[in-house]
Amino acid sequence: MHDSLISQNDPVGANTLRVIASAKDFNQWMYQVIKPFIKGRVLEIGSGIGNISSLLLLHHQQVTLSDINADYCNYLQAKFSQHPSLENINSLDLVISGFPEKYKDLLNSFDTIVLLNVIEHIEDHDRAIQNARSLLSKNGVLILLAPTYQTLYCPLDKGLGHFRRYTKKTMELLLTSNGFGLASWTYFNCMGIAGWFLFGKILRRKALEAGEVNLYEFLVPLNKFIDKIMHKTTGLSIICVGQKTD
Repeated sequence: MHDSLISQNDPVGANTLRVIASAKDFNQWMYQVIKPFIKGRVLEIGSGIGNISSLLLLHHQQVTLSDINADYCNYLQAKFSQHPSLENINSLDLVISGFPEKYKDLLNSFDTIVLLNVIEHIEDHDRAIQNARSLLSKNGVLILLAPTYQTLYCPLDKGLGHFRRYTKKTMELLLTSNGFGLASWTYFNCMGIAGWFLFGKILRRKALEAGEVNLYEFLVPLNKFIDKIMHKTTGLSIICVGQKTD
C-alpha cells in the first residue's frame, strides 16, 4: 500500500522497514513492553512507514507521527491521514540548527515521546535527547529503544546507519546527563543476540532479509518466554524510560 511513496534515497532503510512490517507479532510484542509507560499526548519520532505507529494510533487518542525523511512523512500521510487518533504528521529533525525556533509550536507539548531504533542513527545523541526533552511537558516521559553491546557492531549496523550500540550504563548516562531521571529499564529480545551474531558478525550480512525475519517472527512466543526467564539479564536491545526533571 502506497509503496510508491517509500523513499528511494534510503534503499537499505526502506527495505528494512518493509521487512519488519511483516513481523506483526514482533511489533506487537515491542509495543506491549512500552505500552504501560505511554500517557497523554504522544509523539513518535522516526515513525518510518508506521510499523509501530499503527499500534499507537489504535490504543491512544492523541498521537503525532514524525520522521526526518519527507518521503516517509508523505507515506504516513497517505496511510493514516483519516485515522481519528492522529493529531498531526511532522517532518522533524532532532539535531537541526535552531531547533527551538523551528519547532517552537511543539515545545512542551507532549506527555510521551516514543523513540524506537532511532537514537543509534544520530551521531550527536546528546543534542538529540536535549531537543526531545524540550518537546515534553512537565514530568513527560521519553521511551528509548536501541541496540545493545558495541561488541555486536557489524556490517548490519553499518549498513543500517548505526553510529553505536548501547548498554544499560551508557543509556542511563545519556538520559541523566540530559535532564532525565531513569524511571524504568529492561533488556529486550534476548534470543535476537544469536541471530545478530550469526548473520551480522559471522556471515557479514549488510541488510536484514525477509527469510530471517519471518523465522524470527515464527519464534516470537518462545522468545517472549525466554525474555521472561532472563529478566533484565541481557538482550539485543535495551528499553529505557526517562522522566523529564525540572
